[in-house]
This record gives sequence, C-alpha cells and structure tokens, in this order.
Amino acid sequence: MATKIEWTEETWNPVTGCTKCSSGCEHCYAATFAKRLQAMKCPRYENGFNVTVHRDLFQKPLGWKKPKMIFVNSMSDLFHDDIPDEDILSIFATMNAATQHTFQVLTKRSNRLVELSPKINWTSNIWMGVSVENKASIGRCEDLKVTGAKVKFISAEPLLES
Repeated sequence: MATKIEWTEETWNPVTGCTKCSSGCEHCYAATFAKRLQAMKCPRYENGFNVTVHRDLFQKPLGWKKPKMIFVNSMSDLFHDDIPDEDILSIFATMNAATQHTFQVLTKRSNRLVELSPKINWTSNIWMGVSVENKASIGRCEDLKVTGAKVKFISAEPLLES
C-alpha cells in the first residue's frame, strides 16, 4: 500500500496487530488506525489489533519490479512473541530474494531480534532499526549492535525524554 510516511515509499504488512510493550506504545498510531479499518470492515483487520499473520502476503514484494524503499510491518512489530519464528524467517527470505528493494524493519522487541539474528540472512538490502523513546529503552541500541544486520538505524519516535 502506498504511504504518506515521508521516509519510505511503500508499506508491506505481512503481519498486523500488536500489544503494547513500552511507554513508546502509549499513543500507537497503528492501534488507532486498525480500529478504524476494522470498523470499515477491512478484511485484514477483522481481528482488530490482535496479532494476525497474513501468509498470503509473504511473497508480495517479489511482484513489485520497480525498486522501492519498503517499511515492513508499519502496522505491527515483526519480532512480536506471537509471530512464529518460521514466519519471521520466511518474511526475511522474501526480503533476501527481492534484492531490487530496500526493506526497513523497525522493532521495540530487540531481545527477540537478538535471539533470531543468527538465523537471519542479513543481506545489504535489509535495514534493521530499533525504536528508542526514553532512557529506559536505550538498551535496544546495544541489542541492535550485536545483530548481523549490515545497515542499522535508530528511530527516536516518539521521543519522550532527552
């Protein structure tokens, strides 16, 4: 789906839904948007904001021939505990195969990222990031450092303290 997010060109949501895990989740735009989409009877949101895996979308970026900057799971967190390891690795396999694209993956669940990192094929078209919203979440940066990702970034949004 094309997006109005200024730092990306496309969003790809093979998983939707999430649960709050930190103070950065308090005013989650995705939770609010999911409620609206559920009320509009959008089939991808019939479960509201409960974690829902959409395996039929796993291969979708392979059909996009023109290179794009793609934000992965703008409506979820790919490293959520309710997403099976095999599904996460399958989504990464699609990113590995779609070398014409650059994928931006962002998580607040850096512990799981560290656990799965050795099993992920970290191709250079996958940018891995962590959200850091306050001093309590700075440890996510250390977790990101130990991953095999070739391109790493930090998102300071929402930035709740200095």
